[in-house]
Amino acid sequence: MNAIVKIENQTPFIEVELNGKVQLGVNARDLHKMLESKQDFSTWIKRRITQCKFEENFDYIKLHQKVELSKTGQTSIEYIISVDMTKHLGMMERNEKGHEIRKYYIEQEELARQLKDGLQVRIGKLSAQVELITQCLSEAGRFLSVEGKQTKPALLKELDELIKEAQPSLDFDEDKDNDK
Repeated sequence: MNAIVKIENQTPFIEVELNGKVQLGVNARDLHKMLESKQDFSTWIKRRITQCKFEENFDYIKLHQKVELSKTGQTSIEYIISVDMTKHLGMMERNEKGHEIRKYYIEQEELARQLKDGLQVRIGKLSAQVELITQCLSEAGRFLSVEGKQTKPALLKELDELIKEAQPSLDFDEDKDNDK
């Protein structure tokens, strides 16, 4: 994987809505650079879309952006493509770089899935802990409000009875002190 050009200061994926679902996407211009294609980007992407019969809003979306390259206010078209399309385009190059790109995105997609699954597991565990704490606090509150009001007076009454019971058996020798 070391041979793959790293995408610096960017994540390899962009969230994009394709085919009515939010999924992971890749900027096709970045892919074109990574594949080191000799063709200009616009010709390359249009040719690949036609060759493979990729469908807009299913395999890719187009973003029109104004570019300040000249005073004419030209518009640049960015293509955000699905990970599946990215892997397909990598294989279409029929070179080592294309195979590396395909493998890279397969691995990155798997890492993204594992991260998502790991987060879902952690969210589930934390939700269960919060629910348990909520139940415990609810029971403690119920105990304090109901049982506490009944138990405390009963315990105080029992304590008073024990103190009264213990008092007669305590030896207060007042008479002995008076004899001296």
